[in-house]
Amino acid sequence: MLRIGLRLSLRGGREALVRLLLTTVTVAAGVAVLLCVFADYHAFETSNERPAWESTHGVAVGSTSGSTSAAELWYYSNDFYQGQTIERLDVAALGAKAPVPPGVSGLPAAGTYYVSPALESLIKSVPADQLGDRFPGREAGVISDDALTGPSELVVYVGYTTSELASLQNTIVVSHIANGPQTSVWTNYFRYAYGVGALAFMFPILILIGTATRLAAARREQRFAAMRLVGATNRQIGVVASVDAVVGSLLGTLIGIGAFLAVRPLLADYAIVGAKYFSSTVTPTAPAYLGVLICVPLLSVIAAVLSLRRVRISPLGVSRRTTPPPPSVWRILPLLLGIALYASGISLTNKQSIGTPLYPGLLVIMVGLVVGGPWLTAQAAKLLRRVRGTASAVLASRRLTDNPKAAFRSVSGLVLAVFLGTLIAGLMPAVNGITATPSATALNGVLYDGFSANCLGGCISEQANAPKQPPQDQMPGLDTQASSTLLSELKSRYPDAAVMPIYNAVVPTTSATIVEQPGHPHVSARSVVPCSGLEQFPSLGLCPVGATAITTDTSNMGIDNPRYSTQPIVNSASTRVSGDFSGLTLSSLLVRPTSATELESIRTFLATHTDASGSAAAPETFGERVQARLNVSNIAQRLFSIAVVLTLLVAGCSLAVAVGGGLVERKRPFALLRLSGTGVAALYRVVLLESVLPLITATVVAGATAYGLAYLAVMKMAPAGTAIPRPSASYYATTGGGLLAAVLVILTVLPILGRITGPENARFE
Repeated sequence: MLRIGLRLSLRGGREALVRLLLTTVTVAAGVAVLLCVFADYHAFETSNERPAWESTHGVAVGSTSGSTSAAELWYYSNDFYQGQTIERLDVAALGAKAPVPPGVSGLPAAGTYYVSPALESLIKSVPADQLGDRFPGREAGVISDDALTGPSELVVYVGYTTSELASLQNTIVVSHIANGPQTSVWTNYFRYAYGVGALAFMFPILILIGTATRLAAARREQRFAAMRLVGATNRQIGVVASVDAVVGSLLGTLIGIGAFLAVRPLLADYAIVGAKYFSSTVTPTAPAYLGVLICVPLLSVIAAVLSLRRVRISPLGVSRRTTPPPPSVWRILPLLLGIALYASGISLTNKQSIGTPLYPGLLVIMVGLVVGGPWLTAQAAKLLRRVRGTASAVLASRRLTDNPKAAFRSVSGLVLAVFLGTLIAGLMPAVNGITATPSATALNGVLYDGFSANCLGGCISEQANAPKQPPQDQMPGLDTQASSTLLSELKSRYPDAAVMPIYNAVVPTTSATIVEQPGHPHVSARSVVPCSGLEQFPSLGLCPVGATAITTDTSNMGIDNPRYSTQPIVNSASTRVSGDFSGLTLSSLLVRPTSATELESIRTFLATHTDASGSAAAPETFGERVQARLNVSNIAQRLFSIAVVLTLLVAGCSLAVAVGGGLVERKRPFALLRLSGTGVAALYRVVLLESVLPLITATVVAGATAYGLAYLAVMKMAPAGTAIPRPSASYYATTGGGLLAAVLVILTVLPILGRITGPENARFE
């Protein structure tokens, strides 16, 4: 029977050859897409599992005891260039056995630095006063891939003397460099996004494979009936059908693997999560290859055998097709259960869980849409017959109610794409709006630079050769002389830039009250702001008429959440003070450059002129803070959008195969209808109604469900006053374009109907 099955598949005439080619091509497309997903997910996991030297922890300067020969001073921070983050490590060895960061053979000596390949190219491509001058000394070498997550990552190791590095307040003593995986709070968020996206188009891929392997099932059933007439058993018929399915799916799997290998270099160059991966990691694992090679043909065999469930072939060669029972209303239960799970997840969601309790409900809802689709199709078909009693409507309704599962199967992928697209379109504008507030937008190009305490008198103990803490009786910021020099030089170099200094309201004393902001330098609770500076930044508020300076609370300005750091600082609690700033330390500085190049030049100037005086971190624009937070949601949105596009692509192929296969299977009944006087236009309407009605019905339900879920999430997690979620124009373009493409697929297949329903196809073979 195996040889007979192979002969019928490979040498069974033109129709068998066309079916084999179509099955092979569709399976190859599904396999190639599936391997692309596995490859990118493997790269994502490899990047997350790499040793994360950035997570190194140490002890405070001055708290070490005993020998420091195997330790070093460590100051890790982020710098920025045109919205790109530069990971910077300032390091100084305390002994000969100091640990070495990954990617280099030894610690950089004082006055030298190591850079990643991408940063090296960037430094060489821009003027030194915009970037290169931030890194003192000369380049000593290039950091290897061991320390990087991808080829585009910007990293620098800068060598200092112990006295220079100990003067920075956040310097720590490190004796062991972390080598565990990264512990980013967003890792699980992206992993769930990958999982949901993969599940979203896993269904259409499986449906596509099943549809392709069951192509022209009715025509094959006639051949199987003839084989039963000459003595073949039902089991032998199953073997022949399985061989037919395996041949096409196995060839398609092999071609799909080859197609993936051809596009893999392009996939490695595409930054799905915002940064490129190393090309060596963008590949499925060996088990993934093996699983695809085994599971796809196996699923094809199962689909082929299941396609014979409704047929019992008698020894006399008579094929009797039985109508399955109509889908019951219980099929809608998983959808309702998923909505209930989602609603309960909403109540458990908070800032720490980042929406994690919602995922079980989302997964069950997607399964529920697939399971409940046939019932919705059957109900829509019955309604069509009542509302419109034309011949085309009756024929289409009769076929849909006869087998609503098959009718919905071909459009289920499109329904899932609409569900995901609507959910994203409802959530993302609200998420982005929470961060990109109007006040944050007004300060997009404004640099913020905060200053920490000086280490006056030196921070190195000469006797023990060990660092000690800076004096605790100093207010944070630059003293009067240092701040005056900085401001005068800044204004002379960049006369057109808007500058607003912010001073501590308390003169430095041992009893000064300092408020600690987690993750930020010491910031005075009250600040003195000159009114002339506020006039250049009206979004922060304006002084009362006649005032020269005011005291106000600016502690939130150093927080990296733009929703709070960009709020107006002038309120009813602000009081007038004199414009005499002598004796006050400069706590922070706001600068609005006149251009992007001047912005980077000013950033470099501030970084090189304040580090030695205790700058807390690299100057950063409020727009970069906004973008840093938007990048997280944009990555998730990109993952879901790719899933939607792939789902539409695969679902469109599945729809084309299903419609074309259905026409081939019914060419004799359609030919008889034409002989009895039915026009071709009426048959066109039958096929169009059969394809479009399930799509419209389930799409409306999926879209309404997704929008309701988005509304619940936004109303629960967004601050009060957030606008009701409204899909953007891109949503309508993507979703509408996908549905229009589906209709066009159906219309392009319809001309076949006129050619295959001629009188010659009405004969009985």
